[in-house]
Amino acid sequence: MSSLAARASSGAAACGRVASAASPVSRLAAGLLPLPSGSSRPAAAAAAAAARRSPAVLPRRAPIIAAAAAAPRRHETGALVRHGSKVAKPGTRVAVVVGRFNDLVTRLLLDGCLAALEDHGVDCAADVEVAWVPGAFELPVASKAMARSGAFDAVVAIGAVVRGATTHYDAVAGGAASGLLGAGMDTGVPVVFGVLTCDTMEQALDRAGGKVGNKGGEAAATAVEMANLLADLRAEGKAAPAWGK
Repeated sequence: MSSLAARASSGAAACGRVASAASPVSRLAAGLLPLPSGSSRPAAAAAAAAARRSPAVLPRRAPIIAAAAAAPRRHETGALVRHGSKVAKPGTRVAVVVGRFNDLVTRLLLDGCLAALEDHGVDCAADVEVAWVPGAFELPVASKAMARSGAFDAVVAIGAVVRGATTHYDAVAGGAASGLLGAGMDTGVPVVFGVLTCDTMEQALDRAGGKVGNKGGEAAATAVEMANLLADLRAEGKAAPAWGK
């Protein structure tokens, strides 16, 4: 009996230590602290639940921490495997072509793209140029022209096409996709598809910094990775130079 009492006392002491280490909100909800006047136990519990759900506050842009060069590795079969680094090489030059149509969305995508380029080591002030075109259908010709100039290591094409009541959506979305693919294939410069093709404006906004993230930032990361990969391969004579150079 005395042993049982000792264990109970030890357990109570441990609980006390855990309770004292808990946050004030958690202790309040658990009934370990007195309620402020005018408060109710359910309200305190709701506050504690909200606190547990809330993520830690992070800076607007967390810096990318990675090796400056992604060293090739050997697969278990002996094959050489390489990836493009996600940290830009010094002086990496990027063109960003943006469609003005649906600019409520494309401006947010552009913001995400530029922020991500900075995070991945690109000097936006010195090495990034932004060109606006009327809409997504005009992205390919401008992107190809800038890629072929030899002045850029990658191009990011940003646009937003939202489905309407006619087949115009299919023509614009399909034309932009095939045109941008051709721009990269015809120049040897990565031309990254950062065009949203959505059924509703709500879906587009969700992907322009909303609950699904910012696809402009994802396109920027892809541009850096592809520029690095091709630069590494070309330095070793394993990829042809960009056609415009």
